[in-house]
Amino acid sequence: MMDSIDNAAATNPLAQLRLARRRPLAALLGATPGFVPVGVYWVGHHELTSWAPWICPKAMIVYAGLLFSVLTVYGWSTEMFGSKVKALGFTVLIEGIMMTAAAGWLNLIALAYLVAINAIANGCRLALRDSAATIDWRANLARGIAAAAAATAAQARKPERRARSRRARQRGVAPRLAAVSG
Repeated sequence: MMDSIDNAAATNPLAQLRLARRRPLAALLGATPGFVPVGVYWVGHHELTSWAPWICPKAMIVYAGLLFSVLTVYGWSTEMFGSKVKALGFTVLIEGIMMTAAAGWLNLIALAYLVAINAIANGCRLALRDSAATIDWRANLARGIAAAAAATAAQARKPERRARSRRARQRGVAPRLAAVSG
């Protein structure tokens, strides 16, 4: 039964949320990447002097945060919409609005969605891994016992030694001089 829940949670965002409710500590810890879009928004809108990293090194921070968030949002929206094309469109749209829209209120709405998606997706992912870790200990224990038993059995059987062929030593015979008559 838990196996079917794990499979559903891997593909269904609603099942992920239900699982995260049962693992609140893992979900809370996993939700910390929700801060990433906030940092990207602030640095991108208030601290950048140029988008070129060789002029303003903070641009690399924005690019790294965007990459992190884009991958998270794309993975989440692929599961949500069931289409990679829709997920790509949604991801580019929401990340693009957050970074480029002239209307401040629109930036903030996109930012709120991105914070929620990053927090929920990563929190649920960690809760799912935590749940899977509690299920697999039996299988791991069984494999460990089987490996230990096989190693013990192999060690108990001593390999048979094959008979070594020994060369027969020639006995030292002292040479004798034959008497020559003549």
